[in-house]
Amino acid sequence: MIINFLLTVTLLYSAFIGFDINTNTNSNILTLSDNKFILGNENLLSKNSDMISGKNVGLIVNSSSVTSNGDFFPDLLSKKSNVTKIFTPEHGLRGNDRNEDYIDEVTGIQIVSLYGSKKKPTANDLYDTDVLVYDIQDVGARFYTFINTMFYCMEAANENNKEFIVCDRPMIPDPNYVDGFMLDDGEESFVGMLHIPIAYGMTCGELAKFINDEYFGGKCKLSVVQMDNYTRDTKYESLNLPWIKPSPNIYFPSSAVSYLGTCLFEGTNFAEGRGTDKPFEYVGAPYCDGKLLADELNSLKLNGVTFESISFTPGTIASNSNPPKFVGENCEGVYIKVTDEKSFEPVKAGLAVMYASNKLFPGFQINKNKFIDKLAGTSMLREMLNNGSSYEQIIGSYYSDLQQFKSIRDNYLIYK
Repeated sequence: MIINFLLTVTLLYSAFIGFDINTNTNSNILTLSDNKFILGNENLLSKNSDMISGKNVGLIVNSSSVTSNGDFFPDLLSKKSNVTKIFTPEHGLRGNDRNEDYIDEVTGIQIVSLYGSKKKPTANDLYDTDVLVYDIQDVGARFYTFINTMFYCMEAANENNKEFIVCDRPMIPDPNYVDGFMLDDGEESFVGMLHIPIAYGMTCGELAKFINDEYFGGKCKLSVVQMDNYTRDTKYESLNLPWIKPSPNIYFPSSAVSYLGTCLFEGTNFAEGRGTDKPFEYVGAPYCDGKLLADELNSLKLNGVTFESISFTPGTIASNSNPPKFVGENCEGVYIKVTDEKSFEPVKAGLAVMYASNKLFPGFQINKNKFIDKLAGTSMLREMLNNGSSYEQIIGSYYSDLQQFKSIRDNYLIYK
C-alpha cells in the first residue's frame, strides 16, 4: 500500500516537472525528457546517418552550415563520410566571396561554385556522387539566391538520378508570415525563380517539398531530415544558436527580417543601409528628410514597428557583390524599429517606405534597368508607384494571389 502510494506520488511529480519514468525489472529509473531542439544536420550525423552510409556525398553548403554548438558541418561530415564534392552558392564556402572552383584547404575536397557563369551542377560534376546534401540557412525571402541554388541542385539530382537530402533549419522571420507580390511569368531571374511570394513562410525543407511536387512532379528522390522540437511558434532567437551571417550584409537576425521588405530598394537610388551598422534596417539618401519621412510612415500606423529619424554615412564593405550607395555622403532616413516581432510585417514596411519616399522626395528614382521588377516579381509595383497609387492600393493589389498561394503552401508544411 505504501509502495503504491509512493509510486503514484512519484509519477505525478514526474509529470509536473517534466521527467519520464523508465521502468525495467530491476529498478525505476528517473530520466530527463528529451525536449532539446536539434537541427536537421545534427540528426543526419546521428540517428539518420544510415541515409548516407556507404554513399558518395556531394554537399551544398556555406559558412552558415554549422551545428548548434558552432561546429562546421562540412568539416564534421567529411571525417565521417565519403564527401566527394562541395557545391557553394553566392558568397562561397567560408563567407569569403570566393566564387570559383578550387580545392578546399581544410578538407582537401573539390569546391564547385554555383554562382556566376554556372548555377547548376553538370552531369560531370555529379558522376562521383550518389546523394546531394543541402544545409544552408536562408532568410525566407524569394530574392535570396540560396533557394534558387537549391532548386537547380534538385533539378540536377532529378535529371541524373541522384538522391537529394535537405537538412532542415529554423526560419529567422516568423514562420507564419507570408506576404508580398507573387512572381509573374516573364520576371524570372536568379533573384526570383519560384512562383511564390516575397515572404513565403516555409523552412528550406518545406520549400523543397513544394519545389519537388510543383516543379518536378514529385520525381526528385527527396528526403527532408527534420528538426526536433521545432514549431511555427518557435522564435529564432530563443534557440540560442551561434549566429553566423548567412550572407555578408545580414549582420543580425533583425537584419534578415527587415531584408524581406527593404531589399526592394536595391532597385532604386535609395540606400538600403549597406555600409552601416544596421544593413536593411537603416534606409535613406542624401536628398531625404528623415523627420518628414518618419512622420509620414508613423501616420500609417503599421503593425509592430515605429520609424525613427536618423542620419548615417555609408562606408565601404569587404563584399563587393553589391556595394553600398552614397559611400562617404551624409544620408538622412529612418531606422525601422521593430516593437512587436509577431505582428511586424516587413514586406509591408518596406513597401510603405518606398511609397512614402516616392511621394515626398522628387530625388527618389526607380533605376532605369527595371531591376525592381525582378525583386518585386512583377512590374505592378513600379507602375503603381509611377501612377501615384496609395499605399493601401499597393498592398491590396496582391491580396487575392497571396490567399491562393497560402492554400497551396498548407500542403507542404512539416511543422505546426
